[in-house]
Formats: sequence, C-alpha cells, structure tokens
Amino acid sequence: MGDAEMIQGFCKSLRERRFLRVPKAARGAGRRARRAMSLVEMLIALSIFAIISTAVMAMITGASNTYFYVNNTTNAVSQIETAARRITHNLRTAASVSAPSGTTASSTLTLVTQNDPSNSNNPYTVTYTLTNGSLVETDPRYGTNTLVTGVQTFSITRSSTTAPTTFTVSIVLSGPPSLTRTFTVGCRNF
Repeated sequence: MGDAEMIQGFCKSLRERRFLRVPKAARGAGRRARRAMSLVEMLIALSIFAIISTAVMAMITGASNTYFYVNNTTNAVSQIETAARRITHNLRTAASVSAPSGTTASSTLTLVTQNDPSNSNNPYTVTYTLTNGSLVETDPRYGTNTLVTGVQTFSITRSSTTAPTTFTVSIVLSGPPSLTRTFTVGCRNF
C-alpha cells in the first residue's frame, strides 16, 4: 500500500468518525453536564458558600477583636510603667516629700527635688495628682503632662516615717483593660 492510499484511508476514517466516535452513554452524560444547574443544586451551592463565608467572617472578627484588645493592653501597660518609672526616679532622688505627710493614703504626691545647678542651685517642686481620670505630673522644668489616662485610683502611702522613708504607690486603671500597678519606693535622701 502506498502513501497516497494510506492518506485516503485515514481521511475516510476521519470522515466516518471512527477515531472520534463517542459511545452513546458517554454522549448523553456530556449533554447533561452542559445543562444549567437545577434549583436544588444552586441552593446547596449557596448554602455551602454561606456557611464558609460565615466562618471566615467569624475568624476575621475574632482577629480584629484580639488586635484591639492587645493594642489597648499594650498602650495601658506602657503608660502605667512609664509613670511608675518617673515616680520612682523622682521619689528616690527627692530632697523631701510634703504630701502625703502622714501614713494615711493620699491621691496627691508633692515632692521637692535636689538643688539644681541650672536653676541657680534651687530645687523644683514636682506634683502628681489624679485629675478627671488621668494621672497628671506637674514639673516646672517640663510643664504639665498627662502620664496615664483612664485611671480609677491613684494612691500613695508613706510606709515609714523614719529614715530611710519608703512609699507605696498604687495606680489602678478602670479599663478595659483593668490593670493595677503597686510598687514600693525607698527614698535615698531622707
């Protein structure tokens, strides 16, 4: 058989669709697969999509709530720790404390710093008070600063009246988040 006869035979078979014939059962399935979805299939698909969407939204909402809680807690802890460090430093290096004078708790701390050579060798008076839910520091060198917001109570107690004098300071935030920071400071100069 020559090449021309082979090509004619191949073309004839293509015309007869011998190689492209699909069994009748498969042809019927193909037609059904190309039809539109039924109402039941559409409702099932939409139900699955709704369930998955609800789960994803719940996860996104939970992640968002967690982010805001952690952010608020971090800010509150940062503020309260900064205030604790400033109060601790000023109490340790103070020349004297005028309020609280006795061993009863007070919501105001007034202290006098060591003599400052840059202030003609005069001291400064620094005050910490609770004002409208904020712990406020008043220092003539730096002005008036809000150290902590959302404060429920600020309490300072003179623990001992003999040298070395110690003070117990407590700062309670109303929250959220609700935090309490209590610390004791020993004065070096009185």
